[in-house]
Amino acid sequence: MSGTQSLPTAVDALEDKAREHKQAQNTEYHVSVARHNIREINSELDDLEESVRDLRYYKTVFVEAFDGSVPTMVSSAVQAAENAVEVTQDELLANIQNNAMDEGETVHEEDLTGLEVELTPEVKKQRSQIRSAKQMVENVSENIQTKLESKRDTWSTRVSAAEELQKILGSQNSDFARTLNHMHQLLTRDLMDSSENASRFVSEWENATDNWEEHQSLQSFDDFKEKHDLSDSTIEDVKTLSKSQQLTLADVSMDTLEEMKRVDELESAVELSL
Repeated sequence: MSGTQSLPTAVDALEDKAREHKQAQNTEYHVSVARHNIREINSELDDLEESVRDLRYYKTVFVEAFDGSVPTMVSSAVQAAENAVEVTQDELLANIQNNAMDEGETVHEEDLTGLEVELTPEVKKQRSQIRSAKQMVENVSENIQTKLESKRDTWSTRVSAAEELQKILGSQNSDFARTLNHMHQLLTRDLMDSSENASRFVSEWENATDNWEEHQSLQSFDDFKEKHDLSDSTIEDVKTLSKSQQLTLADVSMDTLEEMKRVDELESAVELSL
């Protein structure tokens, strides 16, 4: 039996294999735990990254499109976010452990789902730091959004006034009418959509406001009145017509008729019934 092992040697070999199998099972478990927890932390980091992208969008639009001042907390929030993402996956892997099992305990495959997974204090601290940074970023972002909404409301009122005037004038200035439509779209659809490209929005808004400034007399009834030196009564009659209400000659004074007649836009746009 020279080719066979002695009984003690065979027993030792079996014990070695058993230890290797036990270590392999434990290693497999710890790897599963590590992967699960790294996914959890990565999910937190993804949420933080999305919040930072939103903040950068709103900040860029607020500052570059609407000449707003950057809130003082922006830099601190971004720095907190950068600090929170400095941890590497290797560091996370080194810090993750299962407190529910002893070093020498064998874990069988069927037992893996029943064990409670815990993070080391270092990893818990990292997760807390990520969430704290995310909250800081979102607070600053919400502050800027509130300011942007105020800008949007102000501009929406101005655009609506210009659209009202365009309605009575019959949109005779097609270029300005297109500008108003575009501004309305930018304000109501694009402005608060952080998935948009901030630089694109800024560029389109600047082009629209440049065109807006070229048509000052068409921006509101007050501007139109000032340019053409119209009386209050004439403007009130124009406003009545802008609301799709009818006026008869009996409702309009001769002075108003004369004022309307000398303004080309009104002469061609206003119809009076006998």
